[in-house]
Amino acid sequence: MTQTPKHADAAPPLTVNRRDNLMRLLDQLEHETADGRVSVRDVLELLGPRAFTPMLLVPCLALVSPASAVPGVPSFLSLLVGLVAVQMLFGQSRIWLPVFLLDRSIDTIRLRRAVRYLRRPVAVIDPWINERMTWLASKPASVPALVIFCTVSFLMPLIEFVPFLTSTLASAMTLFAIGLFARDGLFMLVGYMLVAAGAALVVQAVALLG
Repeated sequence: MTQTPKHADAAPPLTVNRRDNLMRLLDQLEHETADGRVSVRDVLELLGPRAFTPMLLVPCLALVSPASAVPGVPSFLSLLVGLVAVQMLFGQSRIWLPVFLLDRSIDTIRLRRAVRYLRRPVAVIDPWINERMTWLASKPASVPALVIFCTVSFLMPLIEFVPFLTSTLASAMTLFAIGLFARDGLFMLVGYMLVAAGAALVVQAVALLG
């Protein structure tokens, strides 16, 4: 049975103008969740129903962690990302997720293992995060990224079978999520570059099948 996490207010609120935001987000995930199993509902309660960008970022980080090696997990995480991105695209004020997604859970030990794996790359990325080129991380310039989120997320069950494509597009979505979370347009640009690389992999795969 999933246990209820500590209230999100117990941790300092996340801001977008500090260089340790990603590490603080990992701290919240690791320390504010109870023992046992952690559900999507628990994470949503932790982050808040209006925390669209953190709720977009968390599954994206999971996609580039060892947790994504479990068959079916990339598709589940991508569906979660896609639903959040669709709601951001249409300007919803609160996050809505179906019950079957809210009730999906992961063992706390596995979650903490994934969080600890992410600490090293996050420690490298955090100092580079800054508010710059913020127009790329705001509508209407952010719309293409949100459309890419939705497209990749709902096609992930097919994409999983193309070598290297899942990791390339998951990395691109993570960069987009960081860019939106921190209002950093540079991360958005690098994300578009990875999407272009992913498109090249698709073309190559289609050519081989042909």
